[in-house]
Amino acid sequence: MRLDGTISFRPLAEADLDMMARWLRAPHVAEWWPRGEKQVEQMRSHLGDPTVSPFVVLLDDEPFGYIQLCDLDGERGHEPALADQPKATFGIDQFIGPADMIGHGLGTRLVSAMAERALGEGAARVLVDPHPDNTAAIRAYEKAGFIRLGIFSMTSGPALLMARDS
Repeated sequence: MRLDGTISFRPLAEADLDMMARWLRAPHVAEWWPRGEKQVEQMRSHLGDPTVSPFVVLLDDEPFGYIQLCDLDGERGHEPALADQPKATFGIDQFIGPADMIGHGLGTRLVSAMAERALGEGAARVLVDPHPDNTAAIRAYEKAGFIRLGIFSMTSGPALLMARDS
């Protein structure tokens, strides 16, 4: 697989969940996405959720990652860090599945591509919320044009909130 190929997205399907479970067991994914079985069940529940759009990330039509785009407007009451965000704010969460695909700039490319897609479809802001110790992800997000807003306590734990605006 060429690492400089075209990145695209296709909607996650029930048939993809075994692949997701396999990727979630990989140490480099499990470190930041713990409780893989619960994560797969959440992915399954997102298949019919109008506020979350889950996708398989493709490189030249070959699956190599997962990304979800979440409408955060309804989360303001649950997450104080979101209270001051503009209307039409979306969040993204993602991972690269195969370990040999890490460290080639694909994280930056896939996050940038999804942010551009969301902003092009009317999002005012796109947020990411990596753990403050996840320096590789933070570096990738900064390369993709995200700026640091600060460290917040989220329901999932501490997070460095980062934003990219239209």
